[in-house]
Amino acid sequence: MKRLIFFISLLAFSLNCYCQGTAGNSAAFETRDIVDMPTAGIIPKGDYAVDLVYFDNGGIAFTFNYARWRNFNIGTALSAQNFVGSGEITLQNIPAILLKYRFINETIEVPAFAVGLSTRGSGMYSNSSNRYAIASPGIFLAISKNFRWDLGSIATHAGLNYSFENSTDEFFINYFAGIEQSIGNRVAVNAEYNAGMFEWKAGRTKGRGFLNTSLRYSLGYGFTLQFQFRDMLNNFKNSDKITRYFGIEWVGKH
Repeated sequence: MKRLIFFISLLAFSLNCYCQGTAGNSAAFETRDIVDMPTAGIIPKGDYAVDLVYFDNGGIAFTFNYARWRNFNIGTALSAQNFVGSGEITLQNIPAILLKYRFINETIEVPAFAVGLSTRGSGMYSNSSNRYAIASPGIFLAISKNFRWDLGSIATHAGLNYSFENSTDEFFINYFAGIEQSIGNRVAVNAEYNAGMFEWKAGRTKGRGFLNTSLRYSLGYGFTLQFQFRDMLNNFKNSDKITRYFGIEWVGKH
């Protein structure tokens, strides 16, 4: 019993000393997504990131990113339905591609700017229509700026994107914005608004846009847990409930 207590105490001390993930005032890594939409954050050269997100109907989404060069991340993503529970597991037939290059680093006066490509959307993936429940960002421009104030650190994010899942012949650009507020050394609350223009033009939503939030906790060095609360404006036509996702993130060194 004494050994168990000693081990638990040592583990707690280690996590306290050697956290952090991507949440809180002592975060060791930058946030790369607000909730769904990209920030200008990247993983450092030589590092990699693995993300697992559990979504409705027993679904799971796996994402891998790697920083082979400074300020440039490359990755891929794959999702599966009925991964948890009963029923046949259905894999996404075309893996998503993720590219991000930060061409301006943040300074005291200037925000960070990044451009990229992400064909990873969110929610269930339909192999028949080759699209996600919520369209992927596609080509995007993301801007991020961090500030310190009495309640900790706050990051602001905004961007423009054009998704290849556009179902109309009309060309239009979507926009998104979000904030990230730290709570102590380990916790952060994120909120984003995604105008959801591609779903609205396709007649799948009420035109309110998507309001998503997440509560994130740095469990240990490189590890971050998150609980997502999605579609808080009840934007989908066939749904009037908030959806909950759960995610695990790990950033490691090559």
